[in-house]
Amino acid sequence: MTITREGDGGKEAVRVSLRQKKCTVFALMLGVPALLYLIAMALERTGLDVYEAIPAMAFFAVIAGVLLHLCWMRCPHCGSWLERNDGEYCQNCGKRIDWDAKPGKE
Repeated sequence: MTITREGDGGKEAVRVSLRQKKCTVFALMLGVPALLYLIAMALERTGLDVYEAIPAMAFFAVIAGVLLHLCWMRCPHCGSWLERNDGEYCQNCGKRIDWDAKPGKE
């Protein structure tokens, strides 16, 4: 699936670097549950029924982050999963990983 955006009369693909993907996954797995926890604390005294749904929403945000991590964090050369590798080289093929390179750009 390619995400596109419309600009100047045509569509162009949105290219995202590995570093940007990693930050997105990090925000989804930690930022969203933390924000939901703060909302839950604010709503605790109001007596609204949405308080019970907030932990479930946080759980689904973490699951979505894990799934995105499994799909996105791949070596641009061999396609293997990078696990928790933040190094300069792929642990499988040994090629250098440029974390700021956007795919499709030369």
